[in-house]
Order: sequence, then structure tokens, then C-alpha cells
Amino acid sequence: MADTNRWRRIHEDGKEWEARVVAGPQQSDPEVGGDEETLEFFCVDGSSQPRRLAVPAGALRDMDEEALRRAYRKARPIGGDHYGRPGKRMNDAL
Repeated sequence: MADTNRWRRIHEDGKEWEARVVAGPQQSDPEVGGDEETLEFFCVDGSSQPRRLAVPAGALRDMDEEALRRAYRKARPIGGDHYGRPGKRMNDAL
């Protein structure tokens, strides 16, 4: 029997990443319309910062592996300094 409780995983940049929805659905800009969820890619070994991307609600469920890889490439690391540069976490980040 397949384990349906596991997060979906991909291998990118020489690391294994778990893809999961961490927030959603949330109402997006009323002018744009639609609901969005926050998709997070979490490095399994903890050697890289998580990466996040806003996607339409329910998108993860419909993504095949290639779509998941494209989403990973669009996602950006969370944290950073006040200029938005990754790698240096802000002092109020957990």
C-alpha cells in the first residue's frame, strides 16, 4: 500500500526537496482575482534555506514532476537582508 502521507519530493541542485503547501488558500489581489496558496520547497537535509512561491489554490495536487521542477526554479529562498538578497537572514526571522 502506498504511503499517501508523504510529501512530494524532487531532486534539484544536487539536493532532495519536499514540496508542500504551507499557507492557503488566501484571497489574492481583488483586481487579479482567484485564490492562492504558498508552496514551499524544504531541503530534506537542511543544508539550504526553504524556497517559497505563490501558486493558484490546488495547483500542487495537479502538478506532474516537470511542473513541480518548474515551480521550484521560480521559487525564491525565504529570509534575506533588507535588500532582498538571499543567504543573510534578517534578525527577526526564526
